[in-house]
Amino acid sequence: MTREAAGQEWQARDLHTLADVLADLASVVESTDTPDLLDQLEALERIKSAAAAAQVAVAAAFSDAADGEDVPTRRRTPPRAMSIGAEVALATLTSPHAGERRVLLSRRLRDDLPLTLAALGRGELTEDRAFAVAREVAHLDPEQRRQVDADLAPRLVGLGDARLRQAVRRSCLTHAAHSEARRHRRARADRRVTTRRLDDGTGQLTATLPLEVLAAVRQSLYADAAKARADGDPRSASQVRADTLAARITGIDPATDVAHVRVNLVIGIESLFGTGTEPGFVPGEGFLPAALCTDLVRRASQAAKAALRRLFASPDHRALVAMESTSRRFDGLLAEFLDLRDGGLCRTPGCNAVIRHRDHVRSVADGGGTTAVNGEGLCERCNYVKESPGWVSWVPDHPPHELHQVHGVTEHLRITRSTAPPLPGGPAGKPDYSPLELHVASTFTLAS
Repeated sequence: MTREAAGQEWQARDLHTLADVLADLASVVESTDTPDLLDQLEALERIKSAAAAAQVAVAAAFSDAADGEDVPTRRRTPPRAMSIGAEVALATLTSPHAGERRVLLSRRLRDDLPLTLAALGRGELTEDRAFAVAREVAHLDPEQRRQVDADLAPRLVGLGDARLRQAVRRSCLTHAAHSEARRHRRARADRRVTTRRLDDGTGQLTATLPLEVLAAVRQSLYADAAKARADGDPRSASQVRADTLAARITGIDPATDVAHVRVNLVIGIESLFGTGTEPGFVPGEGFLPAALCTDLVRRASQAAKAALRRLFASPDHRALVAMESTSRRFDGLLAEFLDLRDGGLCRTPGCNAVIRHRDHVRSVADGGGTTAVNGEGLCERCNYVKESPGWVSWVPDHPPHELHQVHGVTEHLRITRSTAPPLPGGPAGKPDYSPLELHVASTFTLAS
């Protein structure tokens, strides 16, 4: 008998108890009956889907309830959805943007795609596929979405990601031909270039272009690669295409030239001198192997394009405490200090966006100063969310040699904590230098 049938409602503590029971399953699985183990996998997958469907209903209900609450308004208050999405993100361990998207898609599934939501609850769809359907029909009006929902319902079982997307696109083209035409026009107007760093010291450049332009770009790059290979270029065709694209955009050939672009490479002195293995760090991008960092510095030095600046970090926590350098704005060296200390990424827990704003933790209007301690790096969205009614943040008291912390409370009393990442260097792979050796190394660094 379900709790609903018994006249009781599920409470948060009941769900936590259920989660604890399932968590204990990992330590008690001892069956060797392979059919039974597969049945358990199938049942657990159904539980995951059912839980996802319940999360959709709860997220939509929370959004409705929070939207209906009376909150004090003030000048330049951000949209209500940003605050709601940020709190959902904290509860679901995702970024604020993902939390806002979850609320939007949950309401869409509940209100306009009830058959798809029911299929998710029955375990016929995964959460990712249900949200994919909700995303694909974003450009349709509610009535058109319900038509697509009814059309898809009998065919959802067993569809993989690609076939599901094809089915949704076909249904949209059938039931909303005019909306689809407008969507294609908007997409062509929304041509753009985006970048994404990868985990191996490289990054990915993505250009969204009209198809005919994309075909021309591809044909040109492939022709240049074929010509270079025919002329005996030792690089692979993919390397030639990548280098040609970079050279045409920047005027610098990555295979032969040293870039004039300023890059803040943070590396411990031990790794710089080749006696340590702690990786270097490019704020906002990620870590690079110590040997590669040393090679980059050497190449830049040989081209007379390297400039060194000393950063002073506490030896135990590797907290940035000073740099070789007040106004109300975080600019100049102070802005650079915040970017270096916070690693180039937004300080909001779960957010991985690049820093766009250097913000006061405690606002100037409330007496906060324009100092490194009262500053933090945030993305644009998270900076605006902080201005929502009921959101408060502060810097707790801690010794200056420890990592910088920011604590906060959201409108619905969710507690947030963020800690600045430690700088490279320190005990890992560190030789036992004497004070004289450290003085000589510091002098050599300045002379270089």
